[in-house]
Amino acid sequence: MSYYKNLKIITYIISLQLVLSISFAGTTGKISGKVIDKTTGEPLIGCNILVEGTTLGAATNIDGSYYILNVPPGLYTVRASMIGYGIIRLDKLQVIVDLTANADFELSTEIIEGQEIIVTAQTPTVRLDQTSMSAVVSAQDIENMPVSEIGDLIELQAGIVRDQSGGFHIRGGRSGEVSFWVDGVSTTDAYDGSSGLEIENSGIQEVQVISGTFNAEYGQAMSGIVNVVTKDGGQELTGNIDLYSGGYHTSHSDLYSLSSPFDTWRSFSDNNENGNWDYGEILYDENGNGIWDDGESYWDLNGNNIWDGDQNSEAINNDVGIDGAIGDVNDENGDGNYTQPSEGEGNGIKDWGEHQFSMDENGYINQLNILRNPTQQLNFSGHLSGPIPFIPANLTFYSNYRYFSSDGRFYGKRLFLPNGNFGNEEIVSLSPFQKSSTQLKLSWKPSSQLKFSFSTFYTQKQYRTYDSYYKYNPDGLQWNYEYDRSHMISATHTISQNTFYEIKLLDFSTSYWQHLFEELDNIPYKRRTLSASQFAKLDLSDSIDVRIGYEDYDQTNRYSVDSTTTPGIYYVVDSTDTDGYQAYDAFQTPAWSFGLGGTQNGRFSRNTSFRQIKFDLSSQINPVHLIKIGLLFKKYDMWADSKSIQYENEGEWSFSSSGDTIGFNPLGGSRIYPFTPTINPTYTTNHNFMHVYPQEGAMYIQDKIELNELIINVGLRLDYFDPKWKIPKDNRLPENRKYYLGATQNDTIVFWEHEFESLHNDVMLIDSVSLEGAVKLENLFSSGITFDSTNQTYLEAFNQELDSIRMIYQWGDGFSDAKGSFQLSPRIGIAYPITDRGVIHVSYGHFFQIPHFSYLYDNPEFEISNNTNGGILGNAALAPEKTVMYEIGIKQEIAPFTSIDFTMFYRDTRDWVGISAPIKSYPVGNYRKYENKDYANTRGFTIVLDRGFQNGFGAGIDYSWMVAEGTYSNPTDSYFDAQNNEAPRLSMIPLDWDQTHTLNIRTSYGKKNWMVSLIGKYWSGKPYTPEFKIGSVSGSGAFAGFSDNSDRRPNVINLDLRSSYRLNIVGLRANLYANIYNLLDFRNELSVWRDTGRATYTLTATGVDDTGPLRVGHLSEHLLKPEWYSEPRRINIGINLSF
Repeated sequence: MSYYKNLKIITYIISLQLVLSISFAGTTGKISGKVIDKTTGEPLIGCNILVEGTTLGAATNIDGSYYILNVPPGLYTVRASMIGYGIIRLDKLQVIVDLTANADFELSTEIIEGQEIIVTAQTPTVRLDQTSMSAVVSAQDIENMPVSEIGDLIELQAGIVRDQSGGFHIRGGRSGEVSFWVDGVSTTDAYDGSSGLEIENSGIQEVQVISGTFNAEYGQAMSGIVNVVTKDGGQELTGNIDLYSGGYHTSHSDLYSLSSPFDTWRSFSDNNENGNWDYGEILYDENGNGIWDDGESYWDLNGNNIWDGDQNSEAINNDVGIDGAIGDVNDENGDGNYTQPSEGEGNGIKDWGEHQFSMDENGYINQLNILRNPTQQLNFSGHLSGPIPFIPANLTFYSNYRYFSSDGRFYGKRLFLPNGNFGNEEIVSLSPFQKSSTQLKLSWKPSSQLKFSFSTFYTQKQYRTYDSYYKYNPDGLQWNYEYDRSHMISATHTISQNTFYEIKLLDFSTSYWQHLFEELDNIPYKRRTLSASQFAKLDLSDSIDVRIGYEDYDQTNRYSVDSTTTPGIYYVVDSTDTDGYQAYDAFQTPAWSFGLGGTQNGRFSRNTSFRQIKFDLSSQINPVHLIKIGLLFKKYDMWADSKSIQYENEGEWSFSSSGDTIGFNPLGGSRIYPFTPTINPTYTTNHNFMHVYPQEGAMYIQDKIELNELIINVGLRLDYFDPKWKIPKDNRLPENRKYYLGATQNDTIVFWEHEFESLHNDVMLIDSVSLEGAVKLENLFSSGITFDSTNQTYLEAFNQELDSIRMIYQWGDGFSDAKGSFQLSPRIGIAYPITDRGVIHVSYGHFFQIPHFSYLYDNPEFEISNNTNGGILGNAALAPEKTVMYEIGIKQEIAPFTSIDFTMFYRDTRDWVGISAPIKSYPVGNYRKYENKDYANTRGFTIVLDRGFQNGFGAGIDYSWMVAEGTYSNPTDSYFDAQNNEAPRLSMIPLDWDQTHTLNIRTSYGKKNWMVSLIGKYWSGKPYTPEFKIGSVSGSGAFAGFSDNSDRRPNVINLDLRSSYRLNIVGLRANLYANIYNLLDFRNELSVWRDTGRATYTLTATGVDDTGPLRVGHLSEHLLKPEWYSEPRRINIGINLSF
């Protein structure tokens, strides 16, 4: 018998169902089941159930059932043992976050001592307690699919539409209605609803996407939930290194185009082709009729503003170049005639105005060719995890790092520098991107009842956003920077087998800023002040070549020096200092032209920070009820600073009508030249700054009721939000401007508090009044007052009216605190199993969300202008947006490992943020503010056919039919309609992201050492509003125009491929792989011309020449916009080494 003592006998392989529930959010799942005697069928009491490799376990109760709570997601071996019975080990039991894995055991009486039976668990194709739609993607799925980021996974799920900017619309909602969670805590950036914390694919254990109704733990979301669970460190040291390179590979040279200005230039027109410039032959014949016509350019030597037609006085050679050499003014050929250039060569210089842009045959596709440019994209990443050395094994870590860089798919040519000088014509990237990120997670289990973890995340990005205007002046594009930092502490305490609680603390921060140069005073040829010692180090004999024409250079001194009145101090200008900001109006660009100079002068920065504490208690109070309750408190610290660079002015002193000096206004007076950049104060319209500290709290209770033939998830959530901000008391005076009544020696004056930086010493402040009071005072001072001379003198009547105005319109706090809001959200889901392989699921819920903070706090100084569209104000009193969602569906297994799910849904959305009707301001003009007024609804169905990966093959088909309609897609749409004199919209139209048909197909095939995966997409066209570009229709039967969003853009088709091969290299496990995105290089048109409905052509430019003397670029470059198309084919080839 000793021979058999340690023998493991595999007696059978059976399938056990995993019944998974959408009941509770967080980072763990649950294992439950029942243990019986195989012979008698009686329940076994006190059987030990252990999850191997962990400290988790349970013992069966009086009816033989058990449950194990707080199990992290992953594959486990569960062991059932009892004295007198053989041991059963259940391998590959999959636990998914928020879901329950059911594992039943049938134990046999032990015949051979130490006998063990190994049972392999099989994931069921149908979850019999499913109450709503959701999808779970594991780390292995992520590794095997051609996806580069988490967003690629989200867009594959049924009912989800991704827009051109990357936003996700779940079941017809706006993109900001999705809540992003990491390890059971919300990490959504409340400023704009984006994901504030990015987790790299290598650090993800599991991603859960809930597109249906979701339970009460989730708040501040109306459409869906994306919950990411990060990896933990194990008891063995593991790690990997992942390297890949590649980039775009396309032949679409017409789309990714470039042109050159002087490839076909000539300095004169030789109409009779005799090789000479003859009198009557012109360089610049605008209408192309071969003769000079009135209105066409000429050389006006005598300055009388007409062409005199004399070959010896004024040439009709329009050699209008930057170098100023016009005609043969220097008599280069020595014939005494100053009107014609030397034979066959003009003035010998390529001048702007003599140019003719022509298209380069290959555009810049050499840059988008991985054989010629294999390092367009570079990636280095890796992870290391396991126990921490020299410390007890119950302290583990997981860490990863990633560096990624990309040149992007948009390129330009450095034809110009921002200061307008000619550049070196190098082809450069217009959308470079760099990113580095790191993640660290420490886990400590001092006992089987306690677990602590600490996680930290850092991400840094630097990139440029493509702007076609800067195609030939790429150095004028500003840089964007992002920095995300978050720290999370979690404590889990298991009180008993039935109950545990979690406390999570999150310190979250995400920052964004943009600028071209860090220093505001960075301008070309800046005069610098040097000391004598600094000045002595300069080589004043140094000279540089200065480009004075396209191919003309002149040598000049590098340094120019001005003396000062202070001994030992010098003003020096370095001629090589050509970088710096340009004035916003320094360059004028005609229509159908790219820029020939200039810089992006906006400077925007913001930060969203919050600290959050979250408490969750889960308890299986009896076999029927699993209760979860939770509390949350979150406090924000958010600021945003939006400004633009302006001219600095000399400032001016202001005087009263009697000549008394009032004060100095730094924004007045003439501009300072050369251009001196400055940022105006926040009380001006081109500078907005806000800093707010809103607070949020919530509590919820959720009950999963598991009856014999019915599963019910029911929950209730209460949310509270306090904006901690203000709203105007008087809508006529939203700015609450403060005006001073003052007195000088000879006059009485009224002025705005910010009008003067400093007041003259002789100005005495008497009182402060509102804008309305200031207007009435000005009228009183200018027009006087009518009075009854029988009762009082004029002075008495005047002073009486003055005192009345001061009293009635006394300036005071014109704002009141915005009130906090409460929302109560009931939710219920029911699962009714119709067979052991099929279930009907029904769910209903109310979902609320505080509008994005950018709508609550926009325009924080409440500044408006005095016109009919005076601006938009934020509104901290906005109510929560709300959605009521209904869902019913059926899921059935139709073949081994294969299931089909058919789900119908309806969403009714009210109190969407929109724009108010015009609000009259005092004394003139109108403005608008954000308010809850828009409405939308969505209806549709999804069909999901899923074949789990078994025997080397897996596949899935997700189809969605959906109609998303509403009053306005974006809150500001009605404002821009009003600016275009369009009436308010009173009917429902398709929303911008209304994608009727969405079909996603994924399949994988492979064996032990290799795998091939394919993702296919078919998305029907999104709507657009067509319009006429030429012609007109008039009369009683005139066409009034097309309805908004009444036509469709072309459909989108795409194929992505991944292939991989595993092998061993010097003892390391290696995985060679290639990802090919847009395998067939489809040209999907994402944006279109509104007159044709295509991105490929338009009637807009009918009659426009291909090039023009003042235009930069070729017409076809403007008509074929590469940013209107999806990405071209992209290939990444890499290797992953692991140990």
